[in-house]
Amino acid sequence: MIRTKLRVFALSVFIICPLLFFVACEPLDRVVNFFADDGTGYIFRYAISRIPGNLDPQLAEDDEAVMISKNLFAGLLDIDESGRPVGRVAKDYVISSDGLTYTFYLNEGYKWYATGEFTEPVTAKDFVFGFRRLMDPKTSSPHSEKYFCISGAQEARSGSAPVEDIGVKAIDDYTLEFTLCRQNAEFLYLLTELPAMPCCEKFFNENAGGKYGLEAESTCSDGPFYIRYWQHDPYGKDNYVRLRRNPEYSELSYVSPAGINYLVNSDYESRKADYIDGTTEVMLYLPNRSPDTDAGSICRYADTAGIVFNESVKAFADPDIRQIFSWAVDRDALSEAAPDVLKPASALIPDDPQITSRGYSFSVPEGVSVSDADLAEYKWSYLLTDKQKSELIGMTLMAPSDFEYGYVLEGLTESWYQSLGIHFNVDIVNPRDYEERLKSGDYDMALVTVSSKTASPIDYIEAFGKDGKFGIHLDSADNAASARGSYASLSALSYSCSEAEREILSDFHFIPLWHLPTVCAFDTDVEGLRLDPFSRTVYFEDAKKF
Repeated sequence: MIRTKLRVFALSVFIICPLLFFVACEPLDRVVNFFADDGTGYIFRYAISRIPGNLDPQLAEDDEAVMISKNLFAGLLDIDESGRPVGRVAKDYVISSDGLTYTFYLNEGYKWYATGEFTEPVTAKDFVFGFRRLMDPKTSSPHSEKYFCISGAQEARSGSAPVEDIGVKAIDDYTLEFTLCRQNAEFLYLLTELPAMPCCEKFFNENAGGKYGLEAESTCSDGPFYIRYWQHDPYGKDNYVRLRRNPEYSELSYVSPAGINYLVNSDYESRKADYIDGTTEVMLYLPNRSPDTDAGSICRYADTAGIVFNESVKAFADPDIRQIFSWAVDRDALSEAAPDVLKPASALIPDDPQITSRGYSFSVPEGVSVSDADLAEYKWSYLLTDKQKSELIGMTLMAPSDFEYGYVLEGLTESWYQSLGIHFNVDIVNPRDYEERLKSGDYDMALVTVSSKTASPIDYIEAFGKDGKFGIHLDSADNAASARGSYASLSALSYSCSEAEREILSDFHFIPLWHLPTVCAFDTDVEGLRLDPFSRTVYFEDAKKF
């Protein structure tokens, strides 16, 4: 009997000791993953390209910081699958008849959590403090301007009025009121964005030590995860950010994963190899990268690639000549040469739920984005003199080297040769030189990508206004962009943007070719991920691995 007990004890030690070793090496990571059997409790591994700059929602700018922060924080509203704002921390809201007062009623179940087991209820005062920080000149937030529709916000940001005077008030602990100085049809959408997240004043003043968003122990979260570890040595390797399930949030809405390990790896090919060999379970392919979609994937189209002309070149200043180039594109051949993941485009603004939910709709003008080689050849023959044609010889189509679909452009220039009898070279340029040449106007034609980080149609239109990077200054684009933040209705915004898009396409300032995919690829035994292609965020709250 004694010998039997000793054998059991020895066997127990044999099993437990290796587990204790794993715990010592990676706190609970291996043990949690080992025992997960229903898809929950897994710790996902995801490679990012660089160390996030700042995880403070009022300051986060780079894609990595935004992606991680959106898994850390919960705001008043979120975006559902149809692209519409829905309640999150706010369980209900009321908008006044004049559209200037928004009253939100908060769910009492949300709580703050940070390393060291700091915990506090999330209240209306946390949103007030967050917006005051957003408008405080000392914070120097790059995101303040888009919220200037809030009463007193612009004055506070300029330093001419105290931040306490902005129109964000806590009526009580769970009632929050916004007062606007002008109507803004996109205000509810603005409240889903990262700068509108709350900030715990008690933690910020007593625990952050002036490093809020810069260290794990100095950052407090009210979302599904909190920062457990953050290794960020700019001169070292093996940097990472480890998020773990927020135990307080889990009481409100169960979080499926035990955590996420964001592994910093600057080399794209290495990140891709790690995903393929199973070192990581999730991979985000950006629009300029060709995805490996053999496994599971979510594909969303938020970017549009097309051709712009240097309109300071005399020939390209003529819309009829730009039309010839557009008609001469053999779109069927171009589509056959391109991978299936590229979606042929006839418009500038993609047809994505997060855009169309705002009421945006557009019908492509007749004669735009069509192929008519015979008419292009005929118009080319009588519209241009031989001298003008000879001046176009040797011109190039500039494209960035990190655009992995660049090989398809040879088919584009071939279709121009077939119709116009002139061969145009494709000039592949490194991304840095590409941006400099685009800005300076040192190009003939260029493949460009137009995108948005907020899903607002205005973002696509303003690229063709006076502050756009293509040197194309259209009054309709300026008018649409200058009214940002002051549209009284979504229909007014839609009309303004559609009029600008119509001019951009009708005068062939932009020849749309493809809507580009943002692809979240993942192992076939993973489910529950959610992708926002605009902010490049993969949401892990409901993710499972079986």
